Amino acid sequence: MDSSVGGKTRNSGAAAISRREWIPVALIPLLALVHFFIAPPGAALSRLSLFVGLALLPGTLWRLLGKSSWNIHRICFALGLVLFVLDNPELRPDRESWNKILSHWPLVSLGFLISFSQSLWGSLRTHRLLTDAHTRISQYESLKLCLSGSFFNIFLPGSTGGDAYRVYALTRDHGMRLAPAIASLTLDRFLGLPSLILVVLLGMLLDHGFISGNRLLAGLIPFLAAAAAVCAALVCYLAIAGRTHRKNGAGPAPAGDGEEKTPGGAIGWPRRIHRMIATNVTRRATLPLTLFHGFLSHAACVAACLCFGLALGVEGVPPLRYFLIVPMALTINALPGAPGGVGQGELAMATLLDMAAPGAGNAQAGVMVMLLLRLSNMAIGLAGGACYAFGRRGGAKGGAGTWR
Repeated sequence: MDSSVGGKTRNSGAAAISRREWIPVALIPLLALVHFFIAPPGAALSRLSLFVGLALLPGTLWRLLGKSSWNIHRICFALGLVLFVLDNPELRPDRESWNKILSHWPLVSLGFLISFSQSLWGSLRTHRLLTDAHTRISQYESLKLCLSGSFFNIFLPGSTGGDAYRVYALTRDHGMRLAPAIASLTLDRFLGLPSLILVVLLGMLLDHGFISGNRLLAGLIPFLAAAAAVCAALVCYLAIAGRTHRKNGAGPAPAGDGEEKTPGGAIGWPRRIHRMIATNVTRRATLPLTLFHGFLSHAACVAACLCFGLALGVEGVPPLRYFLIVPMALTINALPGAPGGVGQGELAMATLLDMAAPGAGNAQAGVMVMLLLRLSNMAIGLAGGACYAFGRRGGAKGGAGTWR
């Protein structure tokens, strides 16, 4: 839609909204510079910059035509990374890799089972928070909710579809108001971060010799320390908020506008948000238990990758080193880029496993470890899809009445 301001016509449509779509366009000259002038000819970095640069061209042409190109860029970026992996003999999965998986199927099956346990630990954390918030939900229903959320996270673009569905299901089936449901699940998400930092810190403490001998990883220590400080502040805030809420004997947070009054009028949004968050951690054991459940969930992912690595014959990487490698690879996989991190996670795991044991030739196994982890997550998503398809429909039956 065009509007006239001061005699000048400006466009307030997609062109103004999609400025970020010029970022991939600007990367093409940089990738060309790396390919032709910086990286040695034939090196992996040179080939990677070539594949990614060519993959960004369709979205660039689409953008120059004035069309929205963000999703095209993301899909083509993933395609470029996958083609780079397939073109590289050191990364490309071969028949021997698949034979190793078949011959070590008990280890692979154990990895799948351990990976599935992530949903169990996640559902325990969610159930604890929701019951603190006076929501009537059983542990079984919480597990089905988490599995259904995994289905939407894995099979829909983006990584927030599962959260949106869980909010919708809580309001539809368990009688929660929209704002408290969002607050509970947002807190559930945030509580996974301190647990992840704890897993990485454990890996660094138990394998400090590897960190001190690697300049790249040693350079990440200040950033990890800052993240740990932020997480510690978050945990302290939640502990104080829950204690204060418990001491005051307050009930559930207000759900609608104007339901609680102050001398100055209706309660303000900052205080209302604080009340909704504090309501989820009213019991003394809730905060340590949810952090423990988050730690077990992340540790299960590490253990699953360890099983996959052992099945694929990863050499020279001690088991404790996986506590450092896997969270870093998954963090790179979660960066906004390729849909679902396809290609990003595989290259990250291959690079980190190769870095963890130089000369051992673990890059190809790293690609396969991430592929197996994706397959296990897809299996979890399919189970969640079954829960969604055959789950309960309709309004709540007396659930979470205190929110209403």
